[in-house]
Amino acid sequence: MSNVLVVNSTSAETRVALVEDGIISELHIERKRDRGIVGNIYKGKILRVLPGMQAAFVDIRHERAGFLHASDVYDFGDDIAMLDEDGDEGDRPSLPRGRGKQKINIQDTLNSGQEILVQVAKEPIGTKGARLTSHISLPGRYVVFMPTVSHIGISKRIDTEKERKRLRKIVEDARPPGTGFIVRTVSEGVQERKIRQDMEMLIKLWSEVLEKHGRVKAPYLLYEEPDLVVRAIRDLVSTDLESIILDDKRAYDEVKRFIDTYMPGFEGDVRLYEFDEPIFDAYGIEPEIKRSLGRKVDLPSGGHLVIDRSEALTAIDVNTGKFVGRGNTSLEETILQTNVEAADEVVYQLRLRNIGGLIIIDFIDMEDARHREKVYRRLEGALKKDRVTSNALAISEFGLVEMTRKRTRESLEQFLCEPCPYCDAQGVVKSRETVAYEIIREIKRKAPISGAKEIGVQANEKVIDFLRHYEKKMIKSLESSYEKKIALRTNRDLHVEEFSISS
Repeated sequence: MSNVLVVNSTSAETRVALVEDGIISELHIERKRDRGIVGNIYKGKILRVLPGMQAAFVDIRHERAGFLHASDVYDFGDDIAMLDEDGDEGDRPSLPRGRGKQKINIQDTLNSGQEILVQVAKEPIGTKGARLTSHISLPGRYVVFMPTVSHIGISKRIDTEKERKRLRKIVEDARPPGTGFIVRTVSEGVQERKIRQDMEMLIKLWSEVLEKHGRVKAPYLLYEEPDLVVRAIRDLVSTDLESIILDDKRAYDEVKRFIDTYMPGFEGDVRLYEFDEPIFDAYGIEPEIKRSLGRKVDLPSGGHLVIDRSEALTAIDVNTGKFVGRGNTSLEETILQTNVEAADEVVYQLRLRNIGGLIIIDFIDMEDARHREKVYRRLEGALKKDRVTSNALAISEFGLVEMTRKRTRESLEQFLCEPCPYCDAQGVVKSRETVAYEIIREIKRKAPISGAKEIGVQANEKVIDFLRHYEKKMIKSLESSYEKKIALRTNRDLHVEEFSISS
């Protein structure tokens, strides 16, 4: 299967899957009632300074205050330059703590009640508020603008020295003094005119942010990242992408406008999906999402993974399961084959589930050091395909791998599920929103092939209440599209994840 970007959009929810060689390499979901805030820029207000943690809590007009560490503090004065160095290069900026000219004490820099310009670096996760920074970065199609950092970086994936020098010169000649740019991978081979236009747009956007900052009171949203569809086209489309397929006309028109404006040279195909079968069903994505919520993941040979998540870390256990080897293979060879399969599947699950933080992988014990090295190299090779930064230590004698993966947003499980009311919050079930949207998709599957004039839906009262109050327009739209009445009925005997649809 070719590399495709599949977009499923409704009035309430957008889902984007990047499929590479038949495998889902990235999955993003956004609901209009609860849009992500990473990349948003705020004029915030300091609520409390914590000298012992060298951090401050900042009011950004959200449910939980944001967290700002001293290393992420920059004093915006008349000048917008802080650093003058050429450090690590990458596709997106990621400034390490303490990279400034000198270490600062938070209490000497910030005071309660003070107003400050900040950007969200990480989404709120669990009970933690958003991670903030005052080192702003504004992503464009070809470059990322960093107004507070005097730095030019070129994506490591651009490996031709001649091209790297060309791109560096373009940016060096066009950037305002004291500012920085990261040149993204998609800039390779792009005309100078297009890169300069991208730079000029971002510089103008920053000027507008500063202008608004000067005339409003905190807390105030100064800049909001575009919706998921535009972000996906901006960040995920590359030269080897063959198709962008969307099932919503409005999203299709939006993508066409974006591509015509910013990517006129895109050679891939942009298509509107107009079949009755839901688009994520047609491309085999829906079953993978359901599989990603399970604790147990089967391997091709008959072995399996068991994935357990806790507050501190994610533990992944590898088991041979039903696999006992083939023919005259030895026990050690059977274990090696299972571990090699597991290395690929582990990375796939980390990407699909968007698991971040500390991760412990418990491979089956291997006595041969060469086998441990082979499995580790397989794991390393799979991780190189992941856009998210990760670091894995070598396999120990006990078969354990300790690794970290950068966490910027909630995992798929955290997003789609909520604490289970049936087990005193010891586990999770799908949220009423998730079940409601599953019902909507199931109606879309059955309505076109049903000859009845009414479709009956029975579900838990929480799910029915959500459909009646928050998705009233969607239900009416479905009734109009299929010329059928949709009857929503509460069944208190049903589990929150259970529902039935009948004609």
